Amino acid sequence: MHATSEQSVSDRILRSRSEISEHPPAGDYVVVDVTHFSTTVSELLGNGAAYVHITDERGDEFEFQERVPDTLIGGSKTEEYDPDPGYDFFNSPSYVQRLDVASQPTAMTSKNGGRAVTTLKNRGGDDVEVFVGGYTNAEAIAEYLQDRDRPTFIVAAGSGGEMTTDDMLGAVLIDRHLRDQPLSHAERAHFDVLLQAAKGPRYEEKHEIRQADLHEYATAINSRDVVPWLEGDKLVRAQDR
Repeated sequence: MHATSEQSVSDRILRSRSEISEHPPAGDYVVVDVTHFSTTVSELLGNGAAYVHITDERGDEFEFQERVPDTLIGGSKTEEYDPDPGYDFFNSPSYVQRLDVASQPTAMTSKNGGRAVTTLKNRGGDDVEVFVGGYTNAEAIAEYLQDRDRPTFIVAAGSGGEMTTDDMLGAVLIDRHLRDQPLSHAERAHFDVLLQAAKGPRYEEKHEIRQADLHEYATAINSRDVVPWLEGDKLVRAQDR
């Protein structure tokens, strides 16, 4: 019996990164930041990036790039939705399609998902393993973790330490797959609509890049089979380990 079956849903899902314990219990932790960290990471690795180095703070990417000159780095964006000077991309699953990342190292973070990853890295011991999941790789994450006889915790990263609907939806979707209860066709349509509703009508007024991030990428349930796994300070494809 998989260890997840012995956990209650309330024990398994952390509603925001602020619920990460100072001393996380042993297990596998899936960080869920649907819009847009989890989705961007899955796209980078799915498109062939060698890895995604997660920096402790925004701005540390430049130091990493000095040490690994071929690194493509992600950071802030301008009002015109271009990367800030010095950066190659920003946290956007649609924007990174413009990059040739095949076999390239990449580096980025985010204030919620990226910070949840580094919090687990810094607080967890050798018995804590960190993964990144969302709508696009929920089934792949679940299938991979079901083969491991370990408790699984799903961290809905949230925003500013508070719960957000989009990340809770992503966490519930992964949990459904972990419990071998995949969504029906009708439920998939509902989850798609719920995610779009969670971002609010204001999303329709955002730049076309952000609209594509949501409507073409974040809502593409199970479109990726990549399983990002933290190895040191780098997210790699678990299948390559």
